[in-house]
Amino acid sequence: MSHYVECKPGFKDQQALIDALVAVGFDRSQIETHEEALALYGYQGDTRPQRAHIIIRRQHVGQAANDVGWERLSDGTYRAWISEYDSRHRFNPETQNRIKQEYAYHAVARQQRTLGRTVQRRELENGEIEVVIGGYR
Repeated sequence: MSHYVECKPGFKDQQALIDALVAVGFDRSQIETHEEALALYGYQGDTRPQRAHIIIRRQHVGQAANDVGWERLSDGTYRAWISEYDSRHRFNPETQNRIKQEYAYHAVARQQRTLGRTVQRRELENGEIEVVIGGYR
């Protein structure tokens, strides 16, 4: 049985997190959101003690995968629950880093657009995202 590893990436914006997960390849229909945290399940269908508000069920993560989830904490940030197994496969360090990059982009873009600014995105050859914000007064 693979145990879950707790990660605190500092995410606060639920929609930016969902947009980031879609950007790394998950269909929006595969991402559950819940007002109350629900239990996560292991690869054998066993209920785990970890609970989450945003969940990608194991059948969408990969063969022999566990559920992956993000639990909203009392301070409004999200704690990620990713099994040790999944952190070496679908949610490897590169994917986790890409989720952080996509999260940052979507959070900034939404914030700037609400201020009436334009946001342009460019993917650089090294995989980084360049963001150009216009409309400052």
